[in-house]
Amino acid sequence: MNPDIKDITEDRRSGSSRIVEKALRYLENLDRDEQIEAAKQIAMAHPGMAGLVNIMRLIETHDARVIQRRICEMNEKAGQKLAELVKGKKVVTISRSHIVERGLHTARKVFVLRSEPGGEGIDACEFLREMVKSELVWDAEMGYVVMKSDVVACGADGISKDGFVNKVGTLPLALTARYLNRPFYVVAPSYKAGRLKVVEPFEFIPAELATLVTEDGITEWSDVS
Repeated sequence: MNPDIKDITEDRRSGSSRIVEKALRYLENLDRDEQIEAAKQIAMAHPGMAGLVNIMRLIETHDARVIQRRICEMNEKAGQKLAELVKGKKVVTISRSHIVERGLHTARKVFVLRSEPGGEGIDACEFLREMVKSELVWDAEMGYVVMKSDVVACGADGISKDGFVNKVGTLPLALTARYLNRPFYVVAPSYKAGRLKVVEPFEFIPAELATLVTEDGITEWSDVS
């Protein structure tokens, strides 16, 4: 079933890549003038999602179907790169990223933080249990599960040369991973690069705390553009 505009603008539980996919499916059924107007509404509803804002701006000059194919390819490749990095390992993740979920099927086990406020981790864990051993844990158990794991991974709503924006709780998770000497991967296709805007309930995480994984694999933060 195709989403409607309200389903997209009021979605506060899906990851940005899923919202992008829903938006493009919705836009492809509109005429050009309607596409442009709807794209503006969607971008205004999610100002903190740099990738979504970038893509909605592209609608003014590009066909939605062409953009959709390219975005799907980039999401798939980024997920595959993560799958290579976490194969056979125990992983901790936070919030909900559909790109990250695609890559975690090769993990040995996934600990999913509840990600309050909002509890997006509940949905993520339910989805992941269909393909990999997964356990839902309280946010306060962050240190305990990172200590038990090999890798930490999450998605991002926007990236820049300086770092990324993601759900609140990601910064303490990154600091915990650094303290316990665990790799921290943030998975984000390059279309999510742009000027970052932090709105509640999101926060900024400095680049020095994470390793960036794009559709090209591990990527230097200095190459983000």
